[in-house]
Amino acid sequence: MNFDDELLLEQKYALICEKLASHKLPRWESFPDIELYMDQVVAVMEKALSLYNKVGEEESKLITPSIINNYVKLKVIPAPNKKKYNREHLAYLVMICILKQTLAISSIVKIIESNLENKTISELYNEFCSIYENVIPFANMGEAFFDEDDVNVLDNRDCENDVNGFILKSAILSTAGKFVCEEMLSAVSRESLSK
Repeated sequence: MNFDDELLLEQKYALICEKLASHKLPRWESFPDIELYMDQVVAVMEKALSLYNKVGEEESKLITPSIINNYVKLKVIPAPNKKKYNREHLAYLVMICILKQTLAISSIVKIIESNLENKTISELYNEFCSIYENVIPFANMGEAFFDEDDVNVLDNRDCENDVNGFILKSAILSTAGKFVCEEMLSAVSRESLSK
């Protein structure tokens, strides 16, 4: 690989990391305060998870009505009330869709359940969003995992130093790493096809 190719890949990598770091999840309070039908839930989820939606790849959608129905059948999320979904369902779906990038559904259920032992779903979800936005920038593998005080980024200062918080941060970080890897592979593939 010549210098120009390396520079181009570095620039693409920086853009991918910037895109990932700027992705914000909707907080609990910003979810609709009314119950939603399935098509409305899918629309809210597609907007919230837009970073992970692949254009033109219908088969790899993160959320579809059938996926939601399967989660309900498997008791991964609570059942809807008369075919209507609320903030609790939206929170579960955002967390599940992000974590399922790298974890099995059974592991995700354990993580959520263990964190719900001491928190409400709204507290857990907002904490998840904060962790996501604070951990995601460290998916930039060129950055060190230690800050100026040599404190590990994956410590649990904002998770009350519990193991569940550490597991949650690690899961989110693995999702970010997977996103960066897939985007870089895609950029490299497009680059080699254009030659």
